[in-house]
Amino acid sequence: MATLGRTKLTSLALLLAGMLGAQTIQLKQADRFTVVNFDGRSVTKLRGRVKLASTEGVFTCDSADWYRGENRLFAYHNVRFAGREGLVIRSRVLEYLNGESYFSGGVTVSEGDQSLKTSSLRYSTSTKKGIFSQRAELSTKDGNLTCRRGDFNGGSYRFLGDVRWASANDRLYSEQMDYRSEQGSVQLPLGGSGRFDQDSLVFGGGTLNLRGSRYFDFSNGVQGWGPSRQFSADRFQRWSDADRSEWTGSAYLADWEGDSTELWADLLTTTPDSINARGNASVAMPSWSGRAERWRGHRRDSLFLLEGSPVVWSEEYQIIAKEFTLSQMGPGDSLWANEGVHLGEASDSSGRCNQMAAESMRARILNGRMQRMDLETNAEALFYPEDGPASRMKSGRIELWFKSEGGIDELRFYPSPSGSAVNEKAPSYLPGYADRWGERPSRIAAMSGLK
Repeated sequence: MATLGRTKLTSLALLLAGMLGAQTIQLKQADRFTVVNFDGRSVTKLRGRVKLASTEGVFTCDSADWYRGENRLFAYHNVRFAGREGLVIRSRVLEYLNGESYFSGGVTVSEGDQSLKTSSLRYSTSTKKGIFSQRAELSTKDGNLTCRRGDFNGGSYRFLGDVRWASANDRLYSEQMDYRSEQGSVQLPLGGSGRFDQDSLVFGGGTLNLRGSRYFDFSNGVQGWGPSRQFSADRFQRWSDADRSEWTGSAYLADWEGDSTELWADLLTTTPDSINARGNASVAMPSWSGRAERWRGHRRDSLFLLEGSPVVWSEEYQIIAKEFTLSQMGPGDSLWANEGVHLGEASDSSGRCNQMAAESMRARILNGRMQRMDLETNAEALFYPEDGPASRMKSGRIELWFKSEGGIDELRFYPSPSGSAVNEKAPSYLPGYADRWGERPSRIAAMSGLK
């Protein structure tokens, strides 16, 4: 056994480096070392401020046992590996063999402004891939995370098992989370649940962009609820900075703020100023409901437009027209209909129903009930009394006033109508009639109590 002091270290280190040639690890520094033979194996025992280098990085520690012939290293106390590209790993113990490292005891992986803490880590200095099989904590500028196990390669991380992520505004739970640190992006292939921008969500899959313009994309079936709304869809997208949300595929949104609105459509979009529905759009509000291909709303002035084969229901009346405009700038709601207006009640068992038709219509709805209605230009009315023949009348304008408890209170014609009683064996219908009562949406019991 031979022991050398620090005064001879530099020259010996150079000699060893030359002897090693193609060896991965090279000795750079130690306060002292001892070379011993153990069961036929040569071991260099390094003590005090130990430093060794490889092509992939630099190892430092308080002490180490170095098997030069096997390219194997055992390092102890204040172990630190600094990779060439900025990765730093710290632990209490390290076992290294031919580019494969096993760190144990208080392991910390640092890169830039993020750090990963776990009990043990397998890391390849050549492929830069790390694997941890025990509970870990990750801290980044995007948020903090805990999980049961995972791996990383460069800036790409995969977290598995009871993954819980939290930032200043959001919370996330999943069984798998793939995170790219440089881009600040997240993939959630197994779905999960969480809270984002005050909405709580359950989803089948998702993508998150946490940097710059924050963007969330949840898919494979989404359900959510917030302080004043609930929703469901095949897919839900959210642009936080623009306060824009979009639901796609069997979309449903109940919004109890202000107008207490329920919407169903193939595509729903909301912004601070607007709410839009496209494709099989249905809407239900406290005083009326409707259906159309397109439904557009301006939220600040509560003005809405229904287009594309629209129909509106209020109380026991169905209204059909080419286009509807609704204003909720109270008190009550104002409704306008243009081109081919048809107003009718539900048909009885014989197929007959009271109905009216005109080129345009204006109506006022107060406290959830129809208050007044005007049908203008080529107005017609067809009534089926219970105990008499049908009557069909025409006039330039028809004005209707309704009882507070429902039903027509007064009916006026301007000018006086022309027409007569009609004896008919089969029911008749005015222009624009269609039986669309089966399309009327049913309201849910809202959390706010509105219905």
